[in-house]
Amino acid sequence: MKKILIIGGGLSGISSAVFLSKYGFDIEIIEASPKMGGRTYSLNYNGIEVDNGQHILMECYKNTLEYIDLIGTRNLFDFQKSLSVNYVNDKKELFRFKIPKYFYPINQLIGLMQFKLLSIKDRFSVLKMFVKIRVTKTAKFIDKTVYEFLKENNQSEDVINKFWESLIISTMNTSTKTASSMLFIEMMKIIFFEDKKNSNIVIPKVDLSNALINPALSFLRGKGVKISTSERLIAINLNEGKALEIETNRRKTSDFDAIISSIPLFSLSKIIFGKSLPKISFPKLEYSPIVTVHVWLTENALKEKMYNLIGSEFDWVFNHKTHLSFVKSNAKNLANLNKNIVIKIVFSELKKYFTILTKTEIKDYIVLKEKHATFIPDLNSNEARKSVSNIANNLYIIGDWTNTGLPATIEGAIKSGKDITQKITFK
Repeated sequence: MKKILIIGGGLSGISSAVFLSKYGFDIEIIEASPKMGGRTYSLNYNGIEVDNGQHILMECYKNTLEYIDLIGTRNLFDFQKSLSVNYVNDKKELFRFKIPKYFYPINQLIGLMQFKLLSIKDRFSVLKMFVKIRVTKTAKFIDKTVYEFLKENNQSEDVINKFWESLIISTMNTSTKTASSMLFIEMMKIIFFEDKKNSNIVIPKVDLSNALINPALSFLRGKGVKISTSERLIAINLNEGKALEIETNRRKTSDFDAIISSIPLFSLSKIIFGKSLPKISFPKLEYSPIVTVHVWLTENALKEKMYNLIGSEFDWVFNHKTHLSFVKSNAKNLANLNKNIVIKIVFSELKKYFTILTKTEIKDYIVLKEKHATFIPDLNSNEARKSVSNIANNLYIIGDWTNTGLPATIEGAIKSGKDITQKITFK
């Protein structure tokens, strides 16, 4: 029986173990930290499990849906029957972008034409943009940002700010002026044009650890997978294009046939790959933070599950009934602020955007900052990600930062874990 050693217990590493477990391999996972899940985790705050950041999934996340089916947690997710997103402006006006369930693909046109946040002129402008995206060959825009692509197609500053900017920041964790138009176009085609359900939003009913991580670990242990935490990789010794031995803070071992590295890029570049070898070059990717603020109120009168805040310091508010979660992607400014200043901003936004919360007070809060939340999918990242290759013929590199064709999402991480399964099982 072949032995597969997976280094890194984030979502890509865990998912690769889940998919590989179907083929009867002897699998071991080594994780440097005391916990599993990497950047996908929850923590206990005063008896309540809160996520390090709210994650939105979509039904186009086919690899993720297969993963949750394997670990048996589909019932822990809330699936929209059709896409519905609530937008709120600083005048406390609510606008709903809702695609009807029936009459695909005309339902998308109906939903857009009823979206009163945008003027009639801008609605037709967005409609033309979607038509353009559907027929565009993505390779033509490899050297353009999303902003350049939108401006070339007559998107006004108003429609970019109200509609496109929030969409790009939420899905790519950067602005339209930085994001790769090629990746954006490919993503839009998947979401809106491959399947009528693809644009539907999926939100966990429970915390991330209990939705995606803990059930997977139970599943893997049931399959005989060994899991070691607080074990940090120091070196991988290579010879003649093959990984022969690894060294951790606990041991040296050569008991493996193949290694899967799901170590984040900024950590992988610090690993020693044989002292006699020339320094291995890894792609240079820039990273963008996400800031999440969980707040407990004296009274929560909000009715909807989530709101997009137009022109706010935060992108989204998620309503968990017991508390609210304010989320900001591309949060370079907020990530550098003191938590007391951040909570003052949250309090100000509560009053500014929601009439029914003008008399409420914040009882408690926690500010969580993921400074290396995702890489920035800019123009340079397209080629940089393609340059990632296996360092040895039995050493495989996975992660949402590798060449998945997707931004740094849960789906990107799990896709990389599943894709490597094909390379190992058919080799």
